[in-house]
Amino acid sequence: MNLYVRTRLFFLNSTKKYLALFSLLLVSLVVSIAGQTLLPHQEKLNDKKPRRIVKLEEVMRIHDDGEDIIFKNPRYFSQLDDGSLIFLDHPVLYRFDDKGKLIFKIFKMGEGPGECLHPDYYYFDGNRIYVHSWIPAKILEYEINGKYIKEKKVPFHTFVYIGYIDNRIFGIRDEIRYSGFIHKQGIFETPYTLYEISPDFRKKEKILDIPVEHYMKKAHWWRRTAYAFVPFKHYLFSLHTAEYQVDKIDLRSGQIEKIFKRPYERIKSKKKGSVQDIYNPVPKNLLPPPSDYVKDISWIQIANNSLWVFTSTTKDEMRLIDVFDIEGNYIDCFYLQFPENNEYHGPFYTLISDDGFLFTPEDNKDTGLVSIGKYKIKDD
Repeated sequence: MNLYVRTRLFFLNSTKKYLALFSLLLVSLVVSIAGQTLLPHQEKLNDKKPRRIVKLEEVMRIHDDGEDIIFKNPRYFSQLDDGSLIFLDHPVLYRFDDKGKLIFKIFKMGEGPGECLHPDYYYFDGNRIYVHSWIPAKILEYEINGKYIKEKKVPFHTFVYIGYIDNRIFGIRDEIRYSGFIHKQGIFETPYTLYEISPDFRKKEKILDIPVEHYMKKAHWWRRTAYAFVPFKHYLFSLHTAEYQVDKIDLRSGQIEKIFKRPYERIKSKKKGSVQDIYNPVPKNLLPPPSDYVKDISWIQIANNSLWVFTSTTKDEMRLIDVFDIEGNYIDCFYLQFPENNEYHGPFYTLISDDGFLFTPEDNKDTGLVSIGKYKIKDD
């Protein structure tokens, strides 16, 4: 090889290395801009490039039998180590084994010992289940097999979330009832307040306020944002805005450690009014003014040390999922495709297990009956 050829090859190879290094530095710069984390290959939502599709395969379904099992609005799913599923469907707490067989359903309607009228949330502490009741205000304690143990009255209630995280009890309360906002009319940011609660439920210590937009009128209110709270280790991930944002709260420091965002093309709303708060039913003629856009994020979940974001973007009845690592790096996106089984697949209250299954409440398109679907996530 002559000197000219060797020299030309040297410069070509050097140029490729410098270009590669420059590209890597450019990607790092883009990732760090404004605290947002983006994939270097991220596609714009309005382009026409094909996306990866992750398919779901139905492996089990828990049906409403109309007698012992009557589903209305299953929510707050948890999976135990033995694969059994626990969830609340007001006013009943259910537990099913990994084959879909009913293990127990608990609650007696009433206000006496071991009874309640409005169970709202539950949490685990070791082999005990603790259920928080709004009416009457108390905590009911059960063994993990559903056997009632005892109860204790509590001086405060109306929490929208309660969890046992990092060996401590945390609760989030909508503060409108206890503020001057209840007498106002219009759109306001009002706080959901995060508290640490003492084990005896006699004391609560404020950690921080989470702003949530509401429409107020005649002492009734409608939440105009999405909301979900997901624990992970000593963190709590909070969805509380209509725009694309998830907060990572460090419960040890009491501070927001990270805000997960990315550019998102908002979807215009076609509804005439927002859906009213289920805890504050009001006459239909008091509907709030419509929102211009739908909520960017419908639901969030932690699976295999990753945050799954269920966006509002759909395509051919598939839903776009964004995936972040726990540090906030945007690492994946794909469309989630359910099989054609005549079920309405909403994103709300979905649970994803670390062993690759998805649980979700669904309405049958013909009968309207609610069931619980279990799907294998087939990421080929």
